[in-house]
Amino acid sequence: MSKQENTLAFYNNNAQSFVEQTINADMHQLYKPFLENIPNSSPNHQKILDLGCGSGRDSIYFGSLGFQVTAIDNSEVLIDIAKTNTLSYPKNQNNVDWHCATFENIVKQDWQKRFTAIWACASLLHVPYDELPILIEKLLYMLSDDGVFYASFKYGNSEHSKNGRFFCDMNEDRWQALKQKLSHSVHDNIWLTHDLRADRDEKWFNIIVKM
Repeated sequence: MSKQENTLAFYNNNAQSFVEQTINADMHQLYKPFLENIPNSSPNHQKILDLGCGSGRDSIYFGSLGFQVTAIDNSEVLIDIAKTNTLSYPKNQNNVDWHCATFENIVKQDWQKRFTAIWACASLLHVPYDELPILIEKLLYMLSDDGVFYASFKYGNSEHSKNGRFFCDMNEDRWQALKQKLSHSVHDNIWLTHDLRADRDEKWFNIIVKM
């Protein structure tokens, strides 16, 4: 199997345990800078693309604020669990549109300037480094003129596999080199955080791009 197929198999086979590890993580320190960069207008007139929604934790939260959320994950098992999780928040159900799709499927959609914001929390880290510039470039075309893009990666300078999952790490030098390959003129902010899950001691590289 390919790297992507192995990674997908991991999530399908370990979906429930993955959800249990991530669903209750307190994400507010990451939500805050993301939401502060979204244009100041009514949330129900704005659309967020949650790229790699996993348990649905973030999509459900953004939906609770009134945003219209398109939540995408390549694992149909995770999407089914996320839909079930939404049932606990009946007021949010109509705000989240769930899709099972690959990154390749997403960038083929006619979604130019469709979203006010893209949230890619710990999802693009499964894409090989050499493929990231083209993928991010296509994602940026989906943003409105004043849109915001957030992504996070494990902090490091290599690519590796762990328990069947492929990871592409990111650091300051790798991001700077990647950014030079983008045709978009972007304003970016980067910072490090510690893993928000219990019993984890990892650093994460966070990126916000403002169009």
